[in-house]
Amino acid sequence: MKTSVVVANHGRDLSVLKASLPPDVEFIEVNLGLERSRQRNIGIEQATGDIIIWLDSDQSLSPGLVKECEELLSSKFYKSVYIPEVIVAQSFFGRVRAFERTFYTGTAVDVPRAVLKRVCPKFNEELHGPEDADFGNRIPGQRAISKNVLYHHDDIGVIDYFRKKSYYAKSMRRFKELNPNDKVLDWKYRCWGIFTEDGKWKRLLRHPILSICIFAIIAVRAVIYLRNK
Repeated sequence: MKTSVVVANHGRDLSVLKASLPPDVEFIEVNLGLERSRQRNIGIEQATGDIIIWLDSDQSLSPGLVKECEELLSSKFYKSVYIPEVIVAQSFFGRVRAFERTFYTGTAVDVPRAVLKRVCPKFNEELHGPEDADFGNRIPGQRAISKNVLYHHDDIGVIDYFRKKSYYAKSMRRFKELNPNDKVLDWKYRCWGIFTEDGKWKRLLRHPILSICIFAIIAVRAVIYLRNK
């Protein structure tokens, strides 16, 4: 199977990402100054591979990830693959976010990053932020979870982080209209259940300081969401 890696870029240096790609993948960068969803859709339209792996411009792949996705998606059982995301950051805030991200792999909050081209939907260009979740809801079939990871090189500061979340929250009303039964809209699950299901609560107890910080971040995000509801 042939894999196409699609990246919507806005002038960012992609040298780390490119260096992580196997030589036989098709690499499609769309850097037209358009909204992220539009650029992703252009990349999906241009892709000629059997598999599309869509990435953000600050991500890179671990060795073996592309091959594993190809093996999983050639089985005729899976249509897409969740890829565990490792946030690479040196700051304490970055460490908290990296810890939080470990709870999301394969859940309703996560979204498959590798999809068979023949069933790959387009991103909703009305949405800015929750378009990932909306996209994931429209992928049919069974989903696998890869053992190999992708890296997210994102050491964003606290102010910029919440400013970005505020921008994303503006699309949540439309997202709810399109996905009224989405599990991420259940605040009990989103703010607690996702961290405790399947024995994950033990991880919270092992890292109490990081856990407290996670729930502090969630509280701020909740305020942002309610202000834009």
